[in-house]
Amino acid sequence: MNELKEWIEDGITIRKTNTGYNVFTIPTQHFDVSELAELTPDKFREMVERQNHFRELEAELLSKSFGAKVEAGLFKDLFE
Repeated sequence: MNELKEWIEDGITIRKTNTGYNVFTIPTQHFDVSELAELTPDKFREMVERQNHFRELEAELLSKSFGAKVEAGLFKDLFE
């Protein structure tokens, strides 16, 4: 269990589903596995990388969306 401590020290939730298990930790958020044996350090690393990629995409989309709205003057009344 020590090899997983880095990812589960803030808590872990494992919920049984019809197809396996749904796992939640703060760094990984939710992900599914079919067997508990899949919960390895490599799996947690993979899920953290996936979550980081999602955050990068989200930040990029928000930047593009709000950037276009700022350029169009939609928020100018907030800054006057």
